[in-house]
Amino acid sequence: MDGRRPGTPGAARAVAYIIEQMQRVGLQPGGIAGSWTQSVPMRAVATDAKRTEVALTTPTGAHSLTLGTDVVLSTFRAAGTHRIDAELVFVGYGITAPEYGWDDYAGLDLEGKIAVVLVGDPPLTDGRFTGDALTYYGRWSYKFEHALARGAHGVLIVHETAGAAYGWHVIQTSWMHARMHVVEADGALPTALAVQGWITRDAADALATSCGSNLAAWRQQAIEPGFAPRVLPAKLRAGFVTTERRTEDVNVIGTLAGARLSAQAVAVTAHWDHLGHADEPVAGGDSIYNGAVDNASGIAGMLAVAAGLGARAHAGRPLARSVFFIATTGEEEGLLGSSFFASHPTIPLADLAAVVNLDSMNVHGRSHTIQVIGPGQSSLEDVLVEVAEAEGRLVVPDEHPASGAYYRSDHFSFARRGVPAIYVRGGTDLEVGGADLGNRLGEAMALHYHTVDDEFDETWTFEGTLQDALTVASLVGRVADADTMPQWKPTSEFAKVPR
Repeated sequence: MDGRRPGTPGAARAVAYIIEQMQRVGLQPGGIAGSWTQSVPMRAVATDAKRTEVALTTPTGAHSLTLGTDVVLSTFRAAGTHRIDAELVFVGYGITAPEYGWDDYAGLDLEGKIAVVLVGDPPLTDGRFTGDALTYYGRWSYKFEHALARGAHGVLIVHETAGAAYGWHVIQTSWMHARMHVVEADGALPTALAVQGWITRDAADALATSCGSNLAAWRQQAIEPGFAPRVLPAKLRAGFVTTERRTEDVNVIGTLAGARLSAQAVAVTAHWDHLGHADEPVAGGDSIYNGAVDNASGIAGMLAVAAGLGARAHAGRPLARSVFFIATTGEEEGLLGSSFFASHPTIPLADLAAVVNLDSMNVHGRSHTIQVIGPGQSSLEDVLVEVAEAEGRLVVPDEHPASGAYYRSDHFSFARRGVPAIYVRGGTDLEVGGADLGNRLGEAMALHYHTVDDEFDETWTFEGTLQDALTVASLVGRVADADTMPQWKPTSEFAKVPR
């Protein structure tokens, strides 16, 4: 399937396979006009690396940056030649959070300026923010969105592996090819930053040093009470060329009809897309980003849940509510398929009881635990505890809260529109080998994230995948049969979000 990049022949083969499997397990089409799919129109914009020049001009002179090695740049403005000659301003973490009394942009006029922002959340343990757990304020998408809303000309995010929860190679694989966004019905281009991108830690430290400071000092200043943004004696001067193409791909939707409450539904989501095919071989001659764990495993898990619940329905014991199985496109591009479905739902969001998301499943052995990614959000977690206890398992919180995974996968598109959503993942305390083996396997898997090495391994047993699929099937079944819909917990940031 050649890496399953949206809009490619490999993606079309993936979609055909998923439809075939949904039919095989007895689902019915849940797409547009009785079809299996919902089209998601997209625009892909690529920066031409061969026609890009980037430099930072500072008190110590002009310092050239290499695209891909030191910096990545793009824009969703109309394709063509872009010239950037703009002042840089350091705005800390680039966050405005009234509930924490925090505003990195206070008193700043950003017109014509490029914001330099730190990745992640402020690393605080004094009650501001959430300690080690990343919030949406720490996500790159928030930093671009908010800076645009505050009138910025552009944004450069300082990449650090700890704050981003992934290495620079992920930035390279995700940003050195065309970036996509959803095209609305009128076809108009979105309001967009003149330039958006990332710079490496080393490049940012060199910038800070040339301006009389250093990156460590910037980080410290950014968390001090009374921090104020600082206009730097530096500019970004760049020339780059973008090209664009219009494309589309599809969400694949299969349904199981409910009985007593059939107009309402529970949704199970998993994204089928990945990064596609590199222009040149990147390792050992391999050039395909297979995305076996991320997220062929999630699609496999979703189909297993569909098979189990479908067998129950076809045996004459249908669930009270319907179940939608949504295989989304464009997740790797910024949750595009799920966002499009949530804004153009085939079922009213008021009738969508809950969303359960599967992304990167445990392909190894059975586990004593199952993780809730981003715990403390909804009553779905309480139902999961009941299900897990019945199976002799323990529900544990996110084992890597600093990664902010709750804001990085498809359920988030629904959560931010008020639909209770949960993201579950297999735990690492394996029945055979324990937490020690589970952690070692997890660390090895993390090294393959968004690389050509995320590919099928014959040593995988898939016993953990099956175990988690059965748990999810039980969770979905209980939610679908319950008299009342799940609710957000009062302390959740989504508790007051209207549908």
